[in-house]
Amino acid sequence: MKTLIQDQLNPAQKQIYSISNLGRAFPNFKDTAIAGIYLRDDSVVVVYQDGAEQCYLKQNVITAYQEFTFRLKDFFSYLGPNYRGPSMWHNNSYIMFKGWHYQHQLGAKSDQALFQREWIDKFIYLKDKEKLKALLQGEHTDLGHLVAPDGFFEPEEEINLNSSLEDTVAEQEQKIKQPYCSCGSFQRQLLNLADFQQEIKGYQPQCIHLTWFKKYRELLVKRTEVRDQYRGSSPDNACAWWYAPPIDHASKGRFLVLYTKSGSMAPLSHWRTYKPDEHYTAEDVWTLFDAMLDASFVPFPGTSLSQLSRRTNGNTNGCPIS
Repeated sequence: MKTLIQDQLNPAQKQIYSISNLGRAFPNFKDTAIAGIYLRDDSVVVVYQDGAEQCYLKQNVITAYQEFTFRLKDFFSYLGPNYRGPSMWHNNSYIMFKGWHYQHQLGAKSDQALFQREWIDKFIYLKDKEKLKALLQGEHTDLGHLVAPDGFFEPEEEINLNSSLEDTVAEQEQKIKQPYCSCGSFQRQLLNLADFQQEIKGYQPQCIHLTWFKKYRELLVKRTEVRDQYRGSSPDNACAWWYAPPIDHASKGRFLVLYTKSGSMAPLSHWRTYKPDEHYTAEDVWTLFDAMLDASFVPFPGTSLSQLSRRTNGNTNGCPIS
């Protein structure tokens, strides 16, 4: 018998109280032979095909939904070619790339990665938002998404000349505070926002892309603050990092960090491997970057430091002999 979710659930409720989110909220949840899902007071009621019912606390499922929908993906999930971060587009928005280059060691040869490299500096010339989204999210392209973490700024919008300066500024501030992402998850939330807000007080649309962007921007700000401590001179404390993608989807890659207190241009002999007995992966990168910056070490991609990238072990990631 096919699983049914009762028609009484609106689109937002169907997304929140899904079988997947019930499983995330309750590890012992039985996800087979389900006939229907209902809501009753503060409970989600799951009816099984044998007529049995099981009740689950709604708030636990809501929490699981938000934690999953707003989760932070690893550092390489949304970097373009050559570790390129989000690229400025128009009207206070950015193009956010999918990390095709870093999914596995042959990722850079995939069609999507090749297409990214072809278009990466050309998107700025495409000014039509719908055409841009069609290119980014096409069935055969899947290059990334259009995001506006602080909302779009539309300079061509007419200003009400009869309003006061304070009202005009307030209107613009209100507009710029509405985040946007072109991904399907965000768009479904936006389309059914009233239903989401009825279910979760104060709810605002969010997605993994906006969560990642916020963390990436925080990292850049933090890095700038640490560099500013050196008052324009080259930082003495520096880290160089490399990433070797996994060999296949079943394995994990390796993230390597070298550090020095002799400046980023120090010769290889002045660098040491950070915790050489540890095997770091993409899942550790945000934490490692935070630790570097908290200790006033400035991180650099190892490939940008010529005196290190020349001394490699022959692999395609330019990782130095350690």
